[in-house]
Amino acid sequence: MRDLQITSKGIAARGRVHDRTSGRHSNFFLENSQMKKTLAAVAVLGAFAGTAMAADVTLYGKIDLGLNYQHLDDGSVTTNQVSEKSGQNSGSRFGLKGTEDLGNGYKVGFVLENGFSGDTGAFSTDGKLFDREAQLNVQSDFGTLAFGRMGSLSSGLGSFNLNNYMAMSTGWGDYSSKLGHFGLNRARYDNMVTYQTPRFAGVRVSAQYSFANSGKEAVHTAANQRYAGLGVDYANGPFTAGLIVDTIFNKNTKDEVNTEDTLGVTLGAAYDFEVVKVFALGQYGQNENKFGGLSNRGYAYYTEMSTGNAGREAAGYVTDEGVTGYMFQLGMTAPVLGGKAYAAVSYSDAESDLDKTVAAPAGTYYTAADKATKDIGSKDFKGYGVAVGYTYPFSKRTYVYTFAGYEQLKTKTEGAATKKEKNTEFGFGMVHSF
Repeated sequence: MRDLQITSKGIAARGRVHDRTSGRHSNFFLENSQMKKTLAAVAVLGAFAGTAMAADVTLYGKIDLGLNYQHLDDGSVTTNQVSEKSGQNSGSRFGLKGTEDLGNGYKVGFVLENGFSGDTGAFSTDGKLFDREAQLNVQSDFGTLAFGRMGSLSSGLGSFNLNNYMAMSTGWGDYSSKLGHFGLNRARYDNMVTYQTPRFAGVRVSAQYSFANSGKEAVHTAANQRYAGLGVDYANGPFTAGLIVDTIFNKNTKDEVNTEDTLGVTLGAAYDFEVVKVFALGQYGQNENKFGGLSNRGYAYYTEMSTGNAGREAAGYVTDEGVTGYMFQLGMTAPVLGGKAYAAVSYSDAESDLDKTVAAPAGTYYTAADKATKDIGSKDFKGYGVAVGYTYPFSKRTYVYTFAGYEQLKTKTEGAATKKEKNTEFGFGMVHSF
């Protein structure tokens, strides 16, 4: 089905229909097969149609389904799994987007986009109808101002993302791209405000702030985990480059492991030689809750009672402070046999200090109110990954893909044996856009 549009002249899908609001008539050229699909879509969007006649509204989406094989080896347990997966190459989604021209160079636009699992039909995020994006924006000669839920500047996600310097983006499976090939753990956030300037001589500036990354804002600002970012990108013909500096303002509450703010720096560039396009990306993270495959939660060294954060084992526990490290990634794309080939290599290096709580009195549990800790060493992380992929289009809306990747993660905890993880992945599938 082609994009469904609701405009001031009526509802159109490969043709035009009668506009009841104005009394005007237009020609109707829908094919029989397309008519049924269009009428069904109109019925679903009937609630929107009555209020959208003055704006251009588009229903769009894509579905990605395929098969996946993973061989996972954590040094002690080996797992082999074959599964059907949705969104391996590009997340399955549907959405509504539109704009209204207010005149004098001003436009109002919106994006409502939901992610879903094509293999089960379930929403990607429980409790969110539009988890990928839900934003309202105003566009003018002075730039774009947007409010709502959207991807952060360095996330590789959403309408205002500046991190376009990864050959294999943020898709391509679990281990072929996302983990070993990405450093900073940035995502989509609620309660976001974004301002983006127009381009001047190829340069554009973007700024973001989230009042609370997830859910409604708490009364006290310090109780909200917040995001802030500032970025500048440059585009001139085949060359693009960008710099992003952002931070997570961690909750300053007694039950949080890491209360100090983070600092992330993303620097990337790409050049299109036509025969081949090359990408380079570097990221630095300081005091991060997650960086690459390393988490400040300490894996097996962090133990909780079934009651959650209210109580922990009486003997105390080991936890991490924020993670500090860097990541480099190189990649390329090239046209091959009517399709496109992809390749990427990456390296990550990070560390985190370890603290151990003092044991709680006999018969009691350690609580977050107890602050007595001692430094017991550090944990170091090194990882690298390689991945290749290929896409072949059957049409403008449909393509097939295949990919393979390998990732190795090495974690060294002071006073303990080195932990090695080796993950191999292969997948293929099809993507259809509508």
